Amino acid sequence: MTALLWAILIATPRILGAAVVAALVITCLNLIRRLFSSASLPSNLPWVGVGERNNALGRAKANLSSFFHLQDLLDEGYVKYSKNGQAYVLPYFINGPQVVLPPSQLPWLLAQPDDVLSQEHVNRQFLQAEYAFFDANRVPDPVHPDVIHHQLTKRLGGFADAIADEARASLEDYWGGGGDEEDEGGDWHDVRVYDTILRVIARMSVRVFMGLPLCRDEAFLSICRNFIRRVALNAAIISLFPDFLKPIVGPIVTVFDYILYRRCRRILMPMIHERLAARLQSPAEKHASEDPIPPPDDFIQWAIDHALAKNPRDPAELDPRVLAARFSVLAFAAIQSSAITLTNALFDLASSPRAGETLAALRSEVISASHSSSSSTSSPIYPSTSPSASASVVVVDDGGAGGGGRWWSRAGLARLHRVDSALRESLRLGGFVERGVAKMVVGTTHDNDDDGGGGGGGVILPDGTRLPRGARVGVSAHCVHRDDANYAGDARRYDALRFAPSPSSSSSSPSSAGEGGAGGKRAGGGPQGLVNTSETFLGFSHGSHACPGRFFAANQLKIALGHIVLLYDVEPVAERPANRWFFGHIAPPLTETLRVRRRRRG
Repeated sequence: MTALLWAILIATPRILGAAVVAALVITCLNLIRRLFSSASLPSNLPWVGVGERNNALGRAKANLSSFFHLQDLLDEGYVKYSKNGQAYVLPYFINGPQVVLPPSQLPWLLAQPDDVLSQEHVNRQFLQAEYAFFDANRVPDPVHPDVIHHQLTKRLGGFADAIADEARASLEDYWGGGGDEEDEGGDWHDVRVYDTILRVIARMSVRVFMGLPLCRDEAFLSICRNFIRRVALNAAIISLFPDFLKPIVGPIVTVFDYILYRRCRRILMPMIHERLAARLQSPAEKHASEDPIPPPDDFIQWAIDHALAKNPRDPAELDPRVLAARFSVLAFAAIQSSAITLTNALFDLASSPRAGETLAALRSEVISASHSSSSSTSSPIYPSTSPSASASVVVVDDGGAGGGGRWWSRAGLARLHRVDSALRESLRLGGFVERGVAKMVVGTTHDNDDDGGGGGGGVILPDGTRLPRGARVGVSAHCVHRDDANYAGDARRYDALRFAPSPSSSSSSPSSAGEGGAGGKRAGGGPQGLVNTSETFLGFSHGSHACPGRFFAANQLKIALGHIVLLYDVEPVAERPANRWFFGHIAPPLTETLRVRRRRRG
């Protein structure tokens, strides 16, 4: 027996080494196969980027091009096929090729039921969610869409003041200000835009999701930021491996993420256990409590209430590990996208032809909206200043002792047309993914039931082309957003005021507009706001699966940008640093800086 154990111990490293080599060989062979494969897509669909050879060699060339020239492939496909109402295949080496529909077929795409074409399947594959979000996968249905829709969005007005307070505090921490600088102004200095904006947005988001003091706990925030930064890269790495190896490779690639998640969970666990104990008290225990405390109004409480409201209940949804993991999913969804959008907006504004005038116009609007919302001369940004001084965005004062009881008015935020327009324009030109609507074939349309077409199921496109199960199909936002037919003038040029009403037009709020319309106008003829999706604005997708968190994101971004233009001068730059495309993601300038200085009060 001893000899056998020694033999096993001696052989184990060799066995492990052989297994690793075998896995690498299999992966390389799989990548080679993927390079030449048509992914069982119909042969009548043209491939973009193949040149004159629509064969295996042409597909290999196109797949290699997708690594570094995906943007060029999209532009070629849009001009050559989409503008002519024809679907085409976009080579996508990481996740496999996808079918790109012309914008004219978007209504058909949105009309398909979820059990036939699933957006959730595409999102989970794109992020490799099975390996990225750990205990959250123990429950099949995500909680954050329901919580965002039924809890967060309905409470936006109540959270605005807290968001504003955190915006100012975090900007002063990371960009400088306060103290003597608030009175005298500061010196010009460089800030790493993405890094600092990620910190600001993280604090603003956690202030709403978890409250004080956790939103200012640097150890906790560092865990959140590091986790968020790794999701996209890890997903791309895992996607390179064949499906049968992913259960082995996935946990290895995400091991550091798991360590971060465990640290996050360890911080949240005491709070979660306390909340569960309080929420699950019997009526007699609640009645016996001498001093009942109302439950907190944050994500953990919403998730617990959501689980308890279900009939029948799923015990897994009340597992503290699941609740902690669900916070990590929400943090990724809320923080990363808003940080990218605001980073893009700052570089867009600083590099625009009349940057100084544009920033001054935004600042003037914020001050005007504030004065329109309240006759009070005090504000959380510049307390006890004269009406001519810069004021806080749409702040209202209840006249209480000490100037307390201030909050931000939703009506006032809705009047920030220029701020809203600048953000919408940045999202139009600088979205964080190239796709606007993307779905996976998971079922069969009724058109296929009796067609005798081979029994493989799938869907039939409006032009009669059959797509098999597992195929991905969508419409590219990147090209739709840059089409001069959709946006007057030069659609590829940043125009911060493109969506703002002209001075002579009505002051109706773009943010309160309904969906629909094209370009910069909604169906009723007025300007569209940041939250309004349409067939020509897909920054938040469109239809029933449009991003449910866009209303929170819009309020958060407007408050953040409003504080920036009021509190800081931003030095214009001659040329905007380019965004970077990698594996279907579009990253803003990650390391570049802007020069800023704290503005003098008054």
